[in-house]
Amino acid sequence: MQTITKFFTCVVAAAALVSVGLNNGCTASMYSEEQHIQRIRERAEERFLGEESEYTGLEVYPVYNEQDELKYALIELESQGFTYVYISDSETPWSSMYSTSSHGSESWMPYRVKDGLVENIEDAEGNLITQAINRAYYRDENGDVIIYHQSHFKAAGIENERRYLLLIEPTVDLGYTSGLIPAVKRGEQYLDLVDGTLIDYTPGMSAPYAIADIAFINNSGFDL
Repeated sequence: MQTITKFFTCVVAAAALVSVGLNNGCTASMYSEEQHIQRIRERAEERFLGEESEYTGLEVYPVYNEQDELKYALIELESQGFTYVYISDSETPWSSMYSTSSHGSESWMPYRVKDGLVENIEDAEGNLITQAINRAYYRDENGDVIIYHQSHFKAAGIENERRYLLLIEPTVDLGYTSGLIPAVKRGEQYLDLVDGTLIDYTPGMSAPYAIADIAFINNSGFDL
C-alpha cells in the first residue's frame, strides 16, 4: 500500500508541475501591438545581427490578417533579406509565441496565375530551380525569371500603409490547399503584391489569385 501511495503521490506532483508550466505561459493578448513588435525586434536582432552577420540592420513591421488582427510580423533585413513571423495565441516554456517562415532570409518570384501552364524554371547557368505549374513567372528584358530578395512589400515600395497577409483557398493548383496573399488595401479592393493586380477579397473565399510561398511550420527549429 505504501508503494502505491508513493506512486500516486509522484503522479500528482508531476501533473502539478505540468500545470504550473502551462499556467506560467504567456498569451498574445497580454501584450500590445507595440510590445509584440518590440519583442520580435529583440529576438530578431539577437538572431540576425551578431558580430559576423552579413546584415547591417533590420526593421520590424506589423502585418494583419483578413480580420484586421495583428497575427504576423515582417522582418526586413539590410542590405537585403526578409522573413515573416507568425504570432501564436500563447507561449509555453517549450514553445515560442513567434515562429519564422524560414531559418534565414528568403527570396520570391512574382508570377500570375495561368491555368494549365507547365514550365521548367532555370537559373542563369541553366540549372533547374523549379517546375512551375499554373504559374507564369515574370521575366526581365533578358528573359530571366525575376527573383526578389526583398519582401513583397518592400519590392512594391510600400512604406506607411497597413500590411496584410490574406488567407485564401486557391481554385487552381498552386502547390497549396490554402495560401497567403501579401496585400495592401486600395479602396474597397486589395492589391495582390505577388502579381501586382487588384483583387476583390472576402474572408474565407476561394479564388484563382496568386499566393505567396509562405508557410509556417510547427517546429521549434523555426522559433524566434
